[in-house]
Amino acid sequence: MKTLLLGGAAAVALTSGSYATIEHLTLSALGAHGTAQRAVHAPPKGTATLYDQNIGDTGYGFFSQAMSSYPQYDEYLADDFVVPDGHTWKVSGVDVSGFYYIESGPATSVNVIVWNDNKQNKGWPDKNSKVAECDNLIPVSGLDTGVFQIKLDSKTCPVSLPAGRYWLTVQANMTGPFLSGYWAWTANSTVANDTSAGWWYGGGMVTKDPKCLQRFRPLSLCTGSNLDLAFALLGKDSH
Repeated sequence: MKTLLLGGAAAVALTSGSYATIEHLTLSALGAHGTAQRAVHAPPKGTATLYDQNIGDTGYGFFSQAMSSYPQYDEYLADDFVVPDGHTWKVSGVDVSGFYYIESGPATSVNVIVWNDNKQNKGWPDKNSKVAECDNLIPVSGLDTGVFQIKLDSKTCPVSLPAGRYWLTVQANMTGPFLSGYWAWTANSTVANDTSAGWWYGGGMVTKDPKCLQRFRPLSLCTGSNLDLAFALLGKDSH
């Protein structure tokens, strides 16, 4: 059973069936409590697990979604991974563990973005340098639970990654905080490479915690939590 967000809550006033004021549930709190069964499945024939950090479930997560009814509350989370020297990864699938919060969803679809590492400020993504963006994808499974198994089509959304450090964003497309609720990406207690990063458009964050306002910064600076996010990459490795 999900509990209220640690350190914050939503203040809601209803007038004539609509929301007069909504205070956004912010990422400046420790996280949304919930449980998510880990997204684990065998790679499709001809592919392999390229990278896996679906480990160390902390029992809570952080929000990463686009709100069609409240775009001012759009939020990105991102976590890094490294393609080894001499290798090229062709990513054809993403497994990601998460859960719905406040309401039970479902998301209408998901967005998957791969960012380059920030060359000037290492340790977070370069918001102006996308390797690939695949929007409005319907997961193979998990829209009902928030534990997504996502397929990336090589023709419509090719993701080919030579050696280097990259950052993955998975973002659930939600209707609104009190319509579909939020989607929280499950956090890991074990940090691989750099800690995860956060970015959000605005909402309640302007006066509460501007560190990650419209720019990526390490999640430890935004929330005080030095954590990673649960995901795995599937595909082919050529070397």
